[in-house]
Amino acid sequence: PIKKSQDIMKQQLWTKVLAATACALSGLTVAFQPSYGQRAPGESGFRCSTSTGAPVTVYQNPQGAVEPWIEWTSHYFSGSGYDPATRCQLVSQRLETYRRQRVLKYITVGQMNGQNVICTANQVNGQCQNLIYTLRPGQDPIGSLYNLLAWRQGYVGMASFDESSKIIYIDVTGKLEENTADEAQLPPFLPLSGLP
Repeated sequence: PIKKSQDIMKQQLWTKVLAATACALSGLTVAFQPSYGQRAPGESGFRCSTSTGAPVTVYQNPQGAVEPWIEWTSHYFSGSGYDPATRCQLVSQRLETYRRQRVLKYITVGQMNGQNVICTANQVNGQCQNLIYTLRPGQDPIGSLYNLLAWRQGYVGMASFDESSKIIYIDVTGKLEENTADEAQLPPFLPLSGLP
């Protein structure tokens, strides 16, 4: 009886979350463009692509498949020097750094410096550890988290997730091939602290 009740509650929560996600208005939209350019076969990682017009954070797996993660359309932070193209570059670099450092395990929401953010956590119920990006004031954090990953939409290749204390933790470890053998050849990345 308790298990069935929990299952029903999870289904109800899913229904509410999906409905809220569908209704959420945000400057972050998911990109569904078919071509984002590719790296060499066997080379994986995050990068910012502008091959379809708008800047898009994409991930290429070692097999060469390119997946859009975030299409950057909001100009909210442009007045602070972070237009969509700049945010795309910075966030793509952050994600790639976290992937190579093997700290990109769960993506969740939290607060840093009094602002809502999308961030990494090393475990379910874990605290925000690494900033991915800052949300604009009033932006729905949970809806933004669900809209973050293109492969999350439409349930194609859906990543596993855990619900804990009403905070969602998306497990992305199975989605990423964490091959860090090429670390010695990494290009230097911009410092990430203090950036939205």
